[in-house]
Parts: sequence; structure tokens; C-alpha cells
Amino acid sequence: MTKSVLTLSIAAMLSIPFAARADLITGVLNFTGEANISSSIATPGSVVFTGNAFSIVPSTGGFAALDGTTGTIQPITNPPDAVDVPLDQPLMTFAIAPNITITLTELYAGIDGEAGCVDPVATAGQVCTPAPPISTDVSPYNLQNTSATTSSASFNIVGVEHDSLTDTNIGVVGSFSDPSVDMSYQGILGVIEGGGTFTTPFSAQISTTPEPATLTELMMGFGLVGIGLVYRKKLRRA
Repeated sequence: MTKSVLTLSIAAMLSIPFAARADLITGVLNFTGEANISSSIATPGSVVFTGNAFSIVPSTGGFAALDGTTGTIQPITNPPDAVDVPLDQPLMTFAIAPNITITLTELYAGIDGEAGCVDPVATAGQVCTPAPPISTDVSPYNLQNTSATTSSASFNIVGVEHDSLTDTNIGVVGSFSDPSVDMSYQGILGVIEGGGTFTTPFSAQISTTPEPATLTELMMGFGLVGIGLVYRKKLRRA
């Protein structure tokens, strides 16, 4: 296949998703807000977002059109949002695109283990995934001390973006990060285990992912376009 044919084939392949999913927003969504992390008998392992609100910061793809706008985000509570099981929990809506919603379909369990959670002295590089009583199940959090007095917490999700106007869906994956500029994770765990609430700014990123069928269609389209162009070139030479 010549360079020009390959270039045209790739261009045709890349144009398929946009034509096929013109009404869904694709790309990478970046957003920020404030999270309140707590644990109690009523809501063990809960993340409640202040005002149930988030603000969209510079994003890519179709989400770039939403830069500077806001949306609504629902609390994530474990339970009922247990880790590593199928979920169907409304998560996000958009102020200027009310037809678009994101549903939480899975909350990944943290992977850092419990051992570091009992280290009494905070130092840089320590990691921890809390167990009960922070959660009645495995926690989704990955905690890391960035120094003796600063830390970060993160968790990962899987979901589905839905467009109510066209009744179409596309998968999404996301990650949330909650930094602490003045407390180690040992300090944070102490606050939460004592029945308090830890409030912190968060940043998050959600990316759309092609469905398996779409990937197959893209590869088939790539092959058919390339074959067609080569065949036409041979006819012109004949």
C-alpha cells in the first residue's frame, strides 16, 4: 500500500466514529470541585461533593465545547456503590447539555493494600488502601504520602455516557484525585475513623472509550477503504 493510500485510509478510519456518534460527546473531560470524605454508621466510606457540583476545565474533543461550564455530580457511597461489582448509579449531568448523562457502572477496588495504613510515622512514599471501618467493603482509595505532611488519594471508575435524544451510549473510564497539602494519610484516616469529615479539592478526568463493535467496524472500514483505493489506482494504470 502506498503512502498516499495509507494516509487516506487512516483519515477515513478516524472519521468513522465522529460520523457514527455525532450526538454523543467524545474525548477527554477534565473537571474539578470539592469532595467531603467521611465514614459513619449511616454512610460508611462516603464521598459527597460540595453542592453536588463540578466545574469543567480545559478538555479535549467534543468536551472542549463545555469548557467553563458546570454540572451536577452525585455522591459515591460504599455501600451501595460496592467495589468490583456491576453498578447502575446515576453520576453526572451537564448544565448546558442536559441530554447527556454519565452513569457509574463499576467502582474499582484500591490496590495499595492495608499494610501501610498502620504505619505510625508518616514518610514520603508510603501507600495504603483502607479497610473497614472506613468502608464495609474493600475501599476504592489508593492513598499515598507525598511527604511527611502531604498526601493524595485517588480512585478509578468505569461508566456509560448516554444521550437521551438519540438513545445511544458509549463507555467511559475515569479517575479522581484528592490532594492534601497539609496532612498525611495517617492524619486523614484519624479524622475519618474518629467520625469526622475530611474536605479537599479534587480533580478528575473521564475519557470516552470505543465499544468493541465499533473497533471491529473501524478495522473493517480501514481494510475496505484501502483495498478500494488500491483497486482504483490499478484501474487508472491499466
